[in-house]
Amino acid sequence: MNQQGAMFIGGGTNLLDLMKGGVMRPMTLVDITHIAALDGVTTLPGGGLRIGALVRNSDTANHAWVRERYPPLSQALLAGASAQLRNMATVGGNLMRRTRCAYFYDTGFPHCNKRAPGTGCAALEGNNRMNAILGAGPQCIATHPRPT
Repeated sequence: MNQQGAMFIGGGTNLLDLMKGGVMRPMTLVDITHIAALDGVTTLPGGGLRIGALVRNSDTANHAWVRERYPPLSQALLAGASAQLRNMATVGGNLMRRTRCAYFYDTGFPHCNKRAPGTGCAALEGNNRMNAILGAGPQCIATHPRPT
């Protein structure tokens, strides 16, 4: 996506919460829910599995092949959220989900390099009990960090 300030939206379970809280303010939302090539579970030769980015978590968890061949995946998806979230959340959205750091989600804390690059990381000196053990650095210690 080349357009400045544009973001893709599928299930929207994380992005819409971030928008409501004022954490994310995309200029444009690009609805990708109608891209058929991204919405399917395909079995592959040799027992592999291809899961499209738009497949709902509940559909993945309840897919016969997933339940038979990958029961830990099915169990994790069923245990990871409420039924309402599983029915909306997509596999691709889970992979792209933003950080789970409380300082990122709370705009009352101005120091967050994930939200506003260059401002610092409030978690470094604040309550950071639930933040990263591995992959932490001097710029950010958020859990599940990914590039902004």
